[in-house]
Amino acid sequence: MEEPSRKRFRINDDSAHPVPMTAFDKVQAAARDSEYWFDDGNLILLSQGFAFCIYKGLLAEHSSVFRSMFQVATPATEELVDGCPVVTLYDSPNDLRELFRLIYPLNSTLRLVGRNVDITFISAIIRLDHKYELRGMYEQAMSYLTTYYTTNFDAWADGRNATDWQPKPIDAIGAVNLARLTNTTAILPSAFYICATLGPDLARGMKREDGSVERLSPEDMVLCLQMKERLATENAHTAFLLFRPAGAQNCSNPSGHSYCAELWRKLLEYSGLSKAPHPVASSRALDSWVENADSIPASAVQPTPMGPYMLSFSSPSRALCKGCRNHLQTRDREFRRQIWRKLPEFVGLTIENWDTPAA
Repeated sequence: MEEPSRKRFRINDDSAHPVPMTAFDKVQAAARDSEYWFDDGNLILLSQGFAFCIYKGLLAEHSSVFRSMFQVATPATEELVDGCPVVTLYDSPNDLRELFRLIYPLNSTLRLVGRNVDITFISAIIRLDHKYELRGMYEQAMSYLTTYYTTNFDAWADGRNATDWQPKPIDAIGAVNLARLTNTTAILPSAFYICATLGPDLARGMKREDGSVERLSPEDMVLCLQMKERLATENAHTAFLLFRPAGAQNCSNPSGHSYCAELWRKLLEYSGLSKAPHPVASSRALDSWVENADSIPASAVQPTPMGPYMLSFSSPSRALCKGCRNHLQTRDREFRRQIWRKLPEFVGLTIENWDTPAA
């Protein structure tokens, strides 16, 4: 009698070796982007669960990396979905949308001018250029950063740095990180200055549209806190120097200079209060002190027998005589400029042509 065969038959178990997903499966599993899925597009990009169907030629026109990628592709072997090659990327879908809004404008042009520019948009262009070598757009995006986070004190003090766009203070965190990414150190002193004035928001970080939070690196956080301490010291020192009474030669009424001398002393007392527009206990060392002279309340100065001049507080702009006020404005700007020139030193940098007047 023939013995039963001892061979064991294998059961075909595909779970041990799952079949790889095809390009078609990946596209089907992804969510089609509501803005950038063109029915007549000729390239599908997959990124973190989103699918974009866009125009390959325009993308290649603006990115040398994509252009090279398409030139070495082998259409005979690549898998197509609806006649389109499929490329998987690992970039943020939000960053890609910002890029596509520029390359495939639905209601705008390729130029950044006239857009509602914000730090998210600028960051997306710069970060994607760092990887894909975008032409032209990088220079435009960087110009927004270098214009606002200027090296020139007069532009900063007069607000000329904010004519193109006005980022929120918290955006300075993103500016520091972009300066590190692009090695644009000229941005850092003024961006660090703003970071040093943020208060608790510095630790909370900058929240992005997708819910992620951008923060300073641990090393830059240390630099920022050190700068904050230096700024507080400079601010207090400036207040005591600034509110020394002007000499009688600067006063419009030398014979009654004692009136203005008393006002100078009261201004220092008022600036020591936290409710003053520019308090002594502050890291905002680049803020003007002139507003303190314009806003000091009448109650801050007690009348004296020599005090008819105290009535001038009912009209704050005449609190100091014209000569003393001009002296205050001149010294205020010069002391702030001196602090501005120290900003690179506060973060351990030497910036060529820092505070060089514009040609």
